[in-house]
Amino acid sequence: MVLNRKHFTATAFVLHPDQDKILLHWHKKVMEWLPPGGHIEKNESPEEAVVREVREESGLSIKLFSNKSIFKNIGDIKELEKPESLLLEPIDDPKEGKHFHIDMIYFAEAINPERLKAGWIWVNEQDLIKKSKLEVDEGKYKHPPEDVIVLAINCINKRRKNGN
Repeated sequence: MVLNRKHFTATAFVLHPDQDKILLHWHKKVMEWLPPGGHIEKNESPEEAVVREVREESGLSIKLFSNKSIFKNIGDIKELEKPESLLLEPIDDPKEGKHFHIDMIYFAEAINPERLKAGWIWVNEQDLIKKSKLEVDEGKYKHPPEDVIVLAINCINKRRKNGN
């Protein structure tokens, strides 16, 4: 079966401002530990979408790590923040069926970690590296998926390297 429906999405790997910890939550529909993100709405840029999704889902405001590199704004032309990665993810949604997400991955830092909504946790680098299982429900544990671990560790390392 050829999957040809594609949705554009944006995801943020959000770092705690004072610690090398990444924001994750248990996504009940997907049954995985995931960072905040979601669909890009009509007339919305990817960076606007990722900032909105993080705020709506987690309650946090974020500052994206800058990836602007080619030129400063020229007239009415604005260079957008480039994603750290661009993923093609197969999705099997019970309501919408099989399709793909073209997911723009951003790295960011939380501005107001004290406003974090319930259901979100900060996961430290060592737990990611060791693939530690995180508690899903009382007595049930699962580690984040491999792509989440790799991107989260890269986010932490980028801040260390660049001082973002």
